[in-house]
Amino acid sequence: MNDNRNSRIPEPPIHMLSALVTLLLDWLWLELELPATLSVVGLPALLPLSLALGAVCWLAVTLLQRFVSGEDWGQAAAKGLAMGIMAGVPYPVLGTLAGAGAGAWALAALVERALTGRSRADLPPVLEDKQDQPPLLEDRQQDD
Repeated sequence: MNDNRNSRIPEPPIHMLSALVTLLLDWLWLELELPATLSVVGLPALLPLSLALGAVCWLAVTLLQRFVSGEDWGQAAAKGLAMGIMAGVPYPVLGTLAGAGAGAWALAALVERALTGRSRADLPPVLEDKQDQPPLLEDRQQDD
């Protein structure tokens, strides 16, 4: 990530918004998981609900890591998969721990950055211009 020798808190592995999305999805999905487990009839629905939560969290975290943090697709998808698996565990346990822990880490790094005067230029680049973005498939075909 960053090579900040003056920093005592390293940059978090995931963006703060990714941690927040994981935490919120984990708790919002409780509204669906809890009634399913209170009845014997709803128990078979628990697995599809958990898989759906994992997929939604994977997609959200992957897109945030790619377009907000500016990571490549492989890193973004791997982090999305990890957070999706943790959020997909029934009931808000692992997703809450992972989301709250990563969010606290990101907040601590943000506060330290503000107190030490580090600028956003020290952070990884964000894809802003079309020049900075990877070429589209059409652009690649025209070059050939």
